[in-house]
Amino acid sequence: MKRLSLLATLFATAFTPAFAASTVTVIHGKTPDPVYLDLGVEGASVGDQRIFEFGGATTEGEAVTLDFLMTTTGLPEDGSELENRMTVAVFTFGNGSGDRVMIEGLGQYPQAGSTVKVDAALERAIVGGTGKYAGARGTVVSTHLADGSWQHVLNLD
Repeated sequence: MKRLSLLATLFATAFTPAFAASTVTVIHGKTPDPVYLDLGVEGASVGDQRIFEFGGATTEGEAVTLDFLMTTTGLPEDGSELENRMTVAVFTFGNGSGDRVMIEGLGQYPQAGSTVKVDAALERAIVGGTGKYAGARGTVVSTHLADGSWQHVLNLD
């Protein structure tokens, strides 16, 4: 019985992700203007895409490359100026390490802008990862700060 218990403990330890129940905070300055693809009906319409790539860093100083693809999925209704955009994003940690976290989610954005308003926050799902983040799950809360910079808090389960 002792062997079985020891074996179970070793097995569980060997397959516990390196990121188990942790938080990683990524910060960066103002986002660059995206590449804007006006797809479908000319002008703002469902299917339009915004594509970004820019650098950031963890609060510990590790370099992070952020790649975002946002697709408009719903236009403003009833006098609202907010449209729905679905986001797929990848946070790549280090320089070519292969440690990545993928996020997906839906948010409401001002139709005339590329990002959410200052002091607004979005929560999206962490849907996977690679390298030390293989199998990652959890949420990321992205906050547009008053000075134009951003904070992304990755809550890894």
